[in-house]
Amino acid sequence: MCGRYVVSKELSELKEIFDAEAPIEFATLSYNLAPTQSAPILVERELEGVPTREIHPARFGLIPHWAKDVPDPLFNARIETVLEKPSFKDSALHKRCVVPASGYFEWDQQKQPHFIHADPLICFAGIYSFWRDPAKAANDPSRWVLSFSILTKVASPSLSWVHERSPVLLSEDGVEAWLAPDYETTPDLLEALASESDEVAESLEHFPVSKAVGKVSENSKELISPISF
Repeated sequence: MCGRYVVSKELSELKEIFDAEAPIEFATLSYNLAPTQSAPILVERELEGVPTREIHPARFGLIPHWAKDVPDPLFNARIETVLEKPSFKDSALHKRCVVPASGYFEWDQQKQPHFIHADPLICFAGIYSFWRDPAKAANDPSRWVLSFSILTKVASPSLSWVHERSPVLLSEDGVEAWLAPDYETTPDLLEALASESDEVAESLEHFPVSKAVGKVSENSKELISPISF
């Protein structure tokens, strides 16, 4: 699963890496991103017939468009059932995004956190949703909430030592396929991404880090420094 991760890149760096635009300026740097917090997501849209990539701030924890109020954070979506679960189905079919991360934290059976990472970035397969807050006025620009979930799968052999599940990791080709806005998601695509994720996982590095990362209030570069025993 993936409930805590890191974005150590500024918005300007993300724009350059993905050759993307950002309709609004916002802070992206965080060493301990947790559910309900704001994080950058990458989407692709057709603007006047031209595919355009955009980076937007979004709530980590999907809110289904039909929800009457904000549910407990739906921050992970199982790839095996994402096309079936009511909370995820509509987003999984049409609203695909890439979630950029410098790495993520996972806890082993001894409750020891590890930082799993790659340079310059890891790309998670994500889905997003727009939710209309019924408590806000029709002319309130904040009435629309953009939110997202990260897809997860059974952990690959190279990651199963730390947890039985892991995020779905995208290669460069996988990013292209996942972002393309002109088709519906199919089981075949999800199966291919899951298989490819195992290959991407083999290139990741990891090391143990401070247990301070378990506190949401902690957010400093020291959280991704290796520790020794």
